[in-house]
Amino acid sequence: TLPGLHDAVAMLVQMFAPMMPHLAEECWKVLGHQGSVAEAAWPTADPGLVSENEITLPVQVNGKKRADLVVPADATREAIVAATLELDVIRNVLAGKDPKRVIVVPGRIVNVVV
Repeated sequence: TLPGLHDAVAMLVQMFAPMMPHLAEECWKVLGHQGSVAEAAWPTADPGLVSENEITLPVQVNGKKRADLVVPADATREAIVAATLELDVIRNVLAGKDPKRVIVVPGRIVNVVV
């Protein structure tokens, strides 16, 4: 079996135990656990698994979405602008011209005004 699959299924059984206790008890026994699923400790969340290292920003040119840009979550405005201007789609739209303005809303959107 896949590593961690048994633990993942056991957590899933614990999650649906309050809604389907009889089915959860049967699944708990099939998984090889002793005692009742109702007496088992509730699974704890790992905050490291929910933190995002990268974010995806939509890139617009004059208000029309043209691309998506994946950048590190802690990227600076300058890094986002530089990465945006390096996209092939943006270079094609600009056709060698400089943009009038690049608006960056951190963590939300990038808009290039031509």
